Amino acid sequence: MGPRKNPGSAFGASADGRGYRADPLFETLTPGPKVDLDMSEQRVETDDVEHVAGLARVDLDEGDAERFVDQFADILEAFDALEDVPDVDRDVELTNVMRPDEERASLSQDDALANAPDSEDGYFKGPNVS
Repeated sequence: MGPRKNPGSAFGASADGRGYRADPLFETLTPGPKVDLDMSEQRVETDDVEHVAGLARVDLDEGDAERFVDQFADILEAFDALEDVPDVDRDVELTNVMRPDEERASLSQDDALANAPDSEDGYFKGPNVS
C-alpha cells in the first residue's frame, strides 16, 4: 500500500503520511508524531479504513469501508469522554506487595504427568494448533 492521502486523520500523522513509520530493519511499526486534536474532530476517511484493513490483511467487501468510517466516528467520539477523567498522582510511598519467591516442595515430573492425557519426553503434549 502506498502512502495515505490524509496525513491529519484520526490515525495520526507522520513524514510519510501513514500515521506510523515503518522500521524497515525489523518490519515493525513505531508511533508517528502525536496529533493534538480532540478525537471527535478528526475524521476517519475511507482511505484510513482501507489502510488499516491492509495492515491487518483483512479483505473488505463493497460498502464495508463506509460502514466502518461511521463506526470509527462513534468510537472516537466516545474517547472524548476520557478527557474528563482527572489525572492521578502516583503515590511515592507505594511499595511492592508481592511476596518474595521461595523454593518449596512440589510435584515430581512423573507425578505431574500422571493424569495427563498425553505426554512426550517428560512434557505435557497438547493438540497441534496450526
